[in-house]
Amino acid sequence: LRSGWIGGIYPAIAACPQFLCLGPAYHLFASFTGMVGGTVLASITESAIVYGAETCNAQLAKNQKAPGTFASVHPSWKPFGPGLGLHISRNMLALAGMRMFCQPFTAAIETLSGKSTALTQLGGDFAGNICGACLTAPIHQLYGFTATTPELHTMSMSEKPARMMQFLKDQYLVTIDGRTRVSSVVPRDLFMRSMYVAVAYTMYSTLEKTLVRNWPK
Repeated sequence: LRSGWIGGIYPAIAACPQFLCLGPAYHLFASFTGMVGGTVLASITESAIVYGAETCNAQLAKNQKAPGTFASVHPSWKPFGPGLGLHISRNMLALAGMRMFCQPFTAAIETLSGKSTALTQLGGDFAGNICGACLTAPIHQLYGFTATTPELHTMSMSEKPARMMQFLKDQYLVTIDGRTRVSSVVPRDLFMRSMYVAVAYTMYSTLEKTLVRNWPK
């Protein structure tokens, strides 16, 4: 049972400062760069904090499953390495779900319901975060593949994209009787990621809005 949690201590330690990027860091950056700039800069900051921890965790888990894959595991403190661009992109889309996508969803729900309430706001936030979570799913899978596949590092720049695309096809497509279709695991994976990311981010944004609304002026 303990082996299933190998390496988990590293992202657990980084989780607290990571969540500060979703709120205080975002608002700081957005105050002088706007919503889009705040999302980008907060996501880069988030990756600087957790990339090393998550990559270390992933490689330790890989070694647990396939011993000897990594003779030297990525240091938990090192904020750069394989898949960093994917890691930042994942964080940007997830944060955009909370900071940007929620607004049009909230407006649509209010238009359909004909009223603006705390529930329509909650529904818009949740829908926006589901959208962000679903968009991050393939990127997160690709980051994990890049971080735990040493042979990618020896491939040429022309070979890497092809191998990464093949990985995504293997994950999300199946061919039966000569016909290729979306795998049945896709909705399962999107649901599981949404229930984790969307629920956590919606709780975060709801708590933030409640505190801002009731904070003594």
